[in-house]
Amino acid sequence: MPFNQELWDLGQKIENKTLPLINKHYECEFERNINDIFDVLDFKDEDKKIIVEIKGRRNSSEKYEDTMISSIKITEGNRMIELGYQVFFVFVFTDKTMEIELKLDQEWKCMISGTNSILHYFIPITDLTEINMDD
Repeated sequence: MPFNQELWDLGQKIENKTLPLINKHYECEFERNINDIFDVLDFKDEDKKIIVEIKGRRNSSEKYEDTMISSIKITEGNRMIELGYQVFFVFVFTDKTMEIELKLDQEWKCMISGTNSILHYFIPITDLTEINMDD
């Protein structure tokens, strides 16, 4: 599968813009995981044992019933939970920023989808909680 530099650059821009918000929201000092294209999850606070994956979206939170995330992120998140971390997925939509904490017993529909036709989980928007930008 070809690497999409433009999409990766957009993701980095959204992550950098969102970092101060998540630092404040989770009361952490997140550090980027190695900052390379092969990192599975974005940010970690070793002291508080919290990991955050930020997913930028080019649509509003109301456009679709679900938002998708690749299975590798769920697998790695579950592995980190087993190592004692809390793992959060933060979705930056065009109209709001929302989160969900990953739990080992969650079940979402999944199917092969996306740009590279890989396995994705579909998280219902109704399962997400808005992060107040004024926190």
